[in-house]
Amino acid sequence: MCGIAGKTDWKNEITEISSTVKSMTDRLIHRGPDNEGIVNLDSITLGHRRLSIIDLSSKANQPMKTPDGRYHIVYNGEVYNFQEIRNELKKLGVNFQTHSDTEVILNSFATYGTDCFRMFNGMFALAIWDKLKRELILARDRFGKKPLYYYIHKDKNVTFASELTSLVQDRSVPVKISYEALNCYLAIGYILAPMTFYENIFKLEQSSYIIFKEEGNKTEKVQYWNYADTFRTKSQDSEKDIAAKILYLLEESVKRRMISDVPVGAFLSGGIDSSSIVALMKKFHKGELHTFSVGFSQKSYNELPDADRMAQWAGTKHHGLICKVTDGLDFIDKAISAYDEPFSDNSLIPMIEVSKLASEYVTVVLSGDGADEIFAGYITYKADKYYQFAKSIPESFRKLLISFSGSGSSSKKLNWKYKQKQFLNGTLHSADKAHYLWRQFFSPDERANIMGKEYAELINDTDPFYIFKKYYDKAGDLDALDKNLYVDGMTWLADDILVKADRATMHSSIESRSPYLDPELVSYVASIPSGFKMKGFQTKYILKKALKNIIPDFVLNKKKSGFNAPVGSWIGLKESDEFKTFNKYVYDRKYKRTASQAV
Repeated sequence: MCGIAGKTDWKNEITEISSTVKSMTDRLIHRGPDNEGIVNLDSITLGHRRLSIIDLSSKANQPMKTPDGRYHIVYNGEVYNFQEIRNELKKLGVNFQTHSDTEVILNSFATYGTDCFRMFNGMFALAIWDKLKRELILARDRFGKKPLYYYIHKDKNVTFASELTSLVQDRSVPVKISYEALNCYLAIGYILAPMTFYENIFKLEQSSYIIFKEEGNKTEKVQYWNYADTFRTKSQDSEKDIAAKILYLLEESVKRRMISDVPVGAFLSGGIDSSSIVALMKKFHKGELHTFSVGFSQKSYNELPDADRMAQWAGTKHHGLICKVTDGLDFIDKAISAYDEPFSDNSLIPMIEVSKLASEYVTVVLSGDGADEIFAGYITYKADKYYQFAKSIPESFRKLLISFSGSGSSSKKLNWKYKQKQFLNGTLHSADKAHYLWRQFFSPDERANIMGKEYAELINDTDPFYIFKKYYDKAGDLDALDKNLYVDGMTWLADDILVKADRATMHSSIESRSPYLDPELVSYVASIPSGFKMKGFQTKYILKKALKNIIPDFVLNKKKSGFNAPVGSWIGLKESDEFKTFNKYVYDRKYKRTASQAV
């Protein structure tokens, strides 16, 4: 895992481009503490910070170029099928000087052009400079596991980086808060691509590449993979065969993601997703396997007993950490440091803590990320089914029920009245809009009240649902479950779940890998009829069938619980001097300092 940055200089007029890119890479040292590389080329400067995972030799350092000097690359991520691609390239006469996946990616592009991106099984964000065509190519993996931001200057030069805090070290990039992005954040708790928290700075969308051409100052953006298409052709396999194939593909995915020249471990919560990964790792791992969990002193948020039980069953060397309510200030400090945009998923806090714990023992961790999004594991998918029944209740009565519903949270997580209100509000809208509203934070009226009249005028009543609607339109005639799985994959998974995992692990300079997001597994699961993913109201039906001989019954039968933090307890530290100190520390001192550093 690494960090990348760079800037074009089409007319060779920028006098301090090297120092600018150096400042940008300095802000990425947590992503790559092992080595730094900067190269100045005609019309572009590329920068790289390296976290050594595959081929630890200096020959694998970046930026890297092809022998003829035409192509140069800076790259962040891992391509797990690089050995197979390498063998195919060798048959075509390509020679290799390293054992790294970077060299395979570079030569794949030199051989196949942009078609190579569809060949890669893994996670990546990269920049390739074509010296002959004088083009800059930026690309991201299918689900956007690795981040990539860019800004197009008025003179058509381009600045790019792995993180926003790195990109804005280029002082020629204007930094102005995007009210559309702020509106999106208040609505759903995260910021959807291509938006960022700053105007005119963009995230490159997942499964896309963009080409910046010096000639004519042209820009071309292409989506090289369409997730929706994987749902359209349905498997005719029997339930038994489907379960067997899922297990086979998951095993192959785990084996691929255990390839490393540094120690590999796993996150373990005790739930189905992480437990299945740990069980399969033990099957293929020689020697001691380290697993990691974090819990809280509040019983309803503490999953350590479940993780300990699974670790004992699997025979791993398990490490657990208890976080206390009184650590709240320290958690907020770390969250501000790790995340470069507003982000409200409170599980980022335990994620940061467990990543720090893991970094003391390993450099690579496998996780269960993605299983809920491809196998329909969330309660929202149950809500979609209840929706049709609720619509039969007179609307006037539903509105009356809403008026009696409450809000808030407790030590027992989101309280029932709040969930009821969210659900009933959804039934007043279309099925697509209802699914979006299940996860809404603040309504349009609430957002306007929070920010005031001026804010409401600036966003012009824009609701971020328009981005979701774009994906619903692309989904076309898919059935309700497949449609929502696709949309969640393009939004919630890409811009919340994977952002959380990347920033938390990179904050402690470790790499997170997600076997459930293997392209072969994802595509096959998408092709399975919806009735196998969710049978009645049983979520993850076919996954549980596939894993019944892999993980113990006490895991298979465990009630699902989210990976959350007791934020309500922290904010309710007592409305006393402690709470006032909390506000002063976070908003007055820490927020201002972090904001000034960012710009």
